[in-house]
Amino acid sequence: MSSEIINAPTPVKNRVLAQLAPDDLLALQPMLRPVDFRGRAVLQEANRRVEYVHFIEQGLVSQIAGTRTDYVETAMVGVFGYVGVPVVLGNPIASQRAVASMPGTALRISTEDLTAVLAERPQIREHMLRYVQALIAQNTQSVLCAARHEINQRLARWLLLANDRVQSDVLYITHELLAASLGVRRASITNALLQFEAEGLVQKTRGAVRVTDRVGLEGRACDCYGVVRDAYAWTQAPQDGNGHAGCDHGHSHGEVIAGTA
Repeated sequence: MSSEIINAPTPVKNRVLAQLAPDDLLALQPMLRPVDFRGRAVLQEANRRVEYVHFIEQGLVSQIAGTRTDYVETAMVGVFGYVGVPVVLGNPIASQRAVASMPGTALRISTEDLTAVLAERPQIREHMLRYVQALIAQNTQSVLCAARHEINQRLARWLLLANDRVQSDVLYITHELLAASLGVRRASITNALLQFEAEGLVQKTRGAVRVTDRVGLEGRACDCYGVVRDAYAWTQAPQDGNGHAGCDHGHSHGEVIAGTA
């Protein structure tokens, strides 16, 4: 008796890809190329054509607005998302710069290949747009947070969001990069981290911060953390046939992306 061989997609870590229908992921996988990116690597320049979309598997990428020397982070991208949103929106030009805050890996696809697949399988675009909604929520909440909240609250929010996205209590991040991301002085970051460490919330090491009391850190964060967390939780929830969220709440490395922010 013969049995039919059913192809199954290779498991992926990126949540956007992992939640695609198996047939849709199979359609994309031959065009996905694994890449490594170093800290401060530039995945996308502002005001330039998007050549690749990066689905983040590990690490953390900051979406930043401003100049090379005077900028602020508007959102962070990790395993929940991808860099290259303009392609899904039908715009070939990126409005913001994407720079790696922490080294990691991604699955990369060319804009041409993704555009062709989206034309053939519009349900993939609909799925990817759910992430865009969460990213917009994070952008707008970052503006409010910067205008209204104290540095300790903002830093706690940043550490919690990074902890969620890298899925590790150890965050390989420097005081300088934290200061630049939050648009504050380095001394302000140092003082806030010293206070958090005295309270037993974090432990500082050279080039890294370890979250030692997540519950306590959540108590120090502003409400912005919960707003952003819930926006991304919606993208992870199963959808019914009308696109509404339901009530249920082996990787080989390839090309290395290098560069400096």
